[in-house]
Amino acid sequence: MPLPVSDTAPVERRLLRDVVYSRLYDGILDGTLEPGETLLDEKLTAWLGVSRTPIREALMKLADIGLVEMAPNRYTRVAPIDLKAIDEAIYTTGLLHEHAARTIVPGVDNATVARLDKAQKDVKKAAKARDIPGLGHAFNDFFLELERAGDNSVLVTVSEGLSPQLLRYISVWQTPFGVEDLAAALAGILAAVKDRDGAKAGDLVRELYAGTLTQFLEDYRRRDSEIAGSPVF
Repeated sequence: MPLPVSDTAPVERRLLRDVVYSRLYDGILDGTLEPGETLLDEKLTAWLGVSRTPIREALMKLADIGLVEMAPNRYTRVAPIDLKAIDEAIYTTGLLHEHAARTIVPGVDNATVARLDKAQKDVKKAAKARDIPGLGHAFNDFFLELERAGDNSVLVTVSEGLSPQLLRYISVWQTPFGVEDLAAALAGILAAVKDRDGAKAGDLVRELYAGTLTQFLEDYRRRDSEIAGSPVF
């Protein structure tokens, strides 16, 4: 029999909310919406051409992952860049990616290798074009593809939750990870993946993130006294 009319509306709202969420998410990470910028409903509805409801739903979801700050009856704004949070997220992300390499690589299938190969090529293309947002997404996709090939759903969930901080880190750093060398670093990791050599892949991931942490500390922590109390890794 025909589906009830009441069952169709929530599906449409959910899809619209997801579209709005993606637009706002990308806008924050690519700098269209700047750190600290106030997000007014009327301006967002005009920009996106949708009603207030999906915008508020998307903003609440973005607040859950730390990209938006909401204070009832005061403001809704793009979360300012929090160097301490980014520092901690990058350190944790490196540990997760290294663990994934060591434990998942030995058993990866050919389909996963093909997806990793594509992500590595996307990183190379974005680096050559100096497309920093594209670089960030491709780099993030490389490791998420690897983690999704394993059977640890908690690892995937935590990595996905840290992704916004990783992408923000890349977007605000003029030379993230050493842009010129990043594709080559992932190529080395990919070669270890193809050999199913988890130990080597893990060592290369650790090396990649060790250099990143060092450069991060040199370029950022020394400039911000507010994060002087950050953990020393």
